[in-house]
Amino acid sequence: MEYTKSLTNYNRNFTCEVNAGGIKIGSENPIVVQTMCNTSTNDIEKTVAQIVRIVNKTGCKIVRVTVPSLKDVEALKEIHSRIDGLCTLVADVHFNAAIAFECAKVVEKVRVNPGNFGHHSLPCLSQEEFEEEGRLLDKTFSDFLAVCKQHKTAVRIGTNHGSLSSRILNRFGDTPEGMVESVMEFLRVAVRENFSDIVISLKSSNPTVAIRAARLMVKKMKDENMNFPLHLGVTEAGEGEDGRLKSAAGICPLLNDGIGDTIRVSLTENPENEILPAEEIVSYADYIKGAEKLPEIPFFYDPYNYKKREVLPFNNGIAAVAVIVSDKKEAEQENLDLKPDFVIDDDKKNDFVFVDEDTDFSKINKTKTLVAKPKNKNQVGAFRYIFYQLEKNGMKNPVLLCPQSKEDFKIASDCAGVFIDGFGDGICLESNGNFTKTVRLAFKILQISRLRITGNEYVSCPGCGRTLYDLQSTVKKIKEATKNYKNLKIAVMGCIVNGPGEMADADYGYVGDGKNKISLYKDGKIIKKSIPEEEAVGELLKLIDSLH
Repeated sequence: MEYTKSLTNYNRNFTCEVNAGGIKIGSENPIVVQTMCNTSTNDIEKTVAQIVRIVNKTGCKIVRVTVPSLKDVEALKEIHSRIDGLCTLVADVHFNAAIAFECAKVVEKVRVNPGNFGHHSLPCLSQEEFEEEGRLLDKTFSDFLAVCKQHKTAVRIGTNHGSLSSRILNRFGDTPEGMVESVMEFLRVAVRENFSDIVISLKSSNPTVAIRAARLMVKKMKDENMNFPLHLGVTEAGEGEDGRLKSAAGICPLLNDGIGDTIRVSLTENPENEILPAEEIVSYADYIKGAEKLPEIPFFYDPYNYKKREVLPFNNGIAAVAVIVSDKKEAEQENLDLKPDFVIDDDKKNDFVFVDEDTDFSKINKTKTLVAKPKNKNQVGAFRYIFYQLEKNGMKNPVLLCPQSKEDFKIASDCAGVFIDGFGDGICLESNGNFTKTVRLAFKILQISRLRITGNEYVSCPGCGRTLYDLQSTVKKIKEATKNYKNLKIAVMGCIVNGPGEMADADYGYVGDGKNKISLYKDGKIIKKSIPEEEAVGELLKLIDSLH
């Protein structure tokens, strides 16, 4: 059974309803937006003040706090008492299952990570060891669910690409398939124990990994007759426009396919700043619901494994991936560090054929470069329909995506939702009077989609009570200090929960390892530990200069 009912039309994936402190998630309920505190949970006054500010300013009804130790559970009790039902409070627990047991007695929902929940020291190399560890997990998690049942506590099983357990890594590697199996082990226990108040998430700092994992998760659940709601998000998305675009690119394509019941946009900013972009993303799903129906098409490609569509050379092979932006007059006036490969003007219009979902493709020249410019509100569905027609007619024309959405986040989402399936050979954006902004947006979308790397990429987490240094100001310092380097991927992490794993493909990692202490990594391997925070950015630059 496939992960979605339709490739061209919006159909919300049916899930069961979960009650998290009176907030209903899943089924036909509206998609719920949530966020997380970045204060120390032990600082009760500051945490309560932040929760009150978030709720009063944004109306957000689900707020999460980290609970790294049993000592923090006592603070959690006081925080829960002080906010007095203002919102659903979620406890975020890693590494120590005993903490999760205690939190389940206090708050309305507990998030546990299957990658570090109740694991033991077995190496899990043999099948016997793998199965023994599974039995230990089964017992721990079933006992935890019993406590949740007693206290009517909901659960989020939240796995991250960067924190899979050793036993899962040994069997599946650091893959979407491993993420799915990590969750499925826990869901099978929940089904057996008749516990249904569970929301699941599969997050990554790479939007394409997050999308593939969620698709596989839904398919796997359907195959095993499960229908738990999904929490969507791109973890360590960063800050500013880049963080917002990356989040939209990882969430909107799933919403387009009817997947997703609650979302969080994880930004390295104050928590209340996450709500507006999250609400904009939810509006994307509401927008495409009103689209005119497109013809249904079969699954003519593998949506779980990337394979680039085979095409003829683009414009005589000049550019493998092109960015094309109208119009020539503006192009001549701008001095850009990144320039478009081509500009469509009156002289070049005959080199391209503009097509949409109503085009008769049997009449199209099979050697021309096409510019796909859909008319339907559901741009992703229309793009898919166009590529299906090309496949059906045996056409290998290169295709540039020309989305007609107005907002930048929708443009990024529409393109990402097509690029992830191997379709599209570049972007043709209409500048509408702001040529420079449009060109930069095009290059950012190609980078987010992993099609063309033209600048540094910064992976940074939002921070939470585990973060023991000034994460937000540090990210800005590192961006400024490294702006003259080319095509580096730098991960800035608050702590070790997801840090080492999520930055596995980063060139350099900057990770908090104690109060105002930093460890530096190169290609996922630790280089230097416990550097004082005030010296760490300088040490990072020295490391880059010595190896770059």
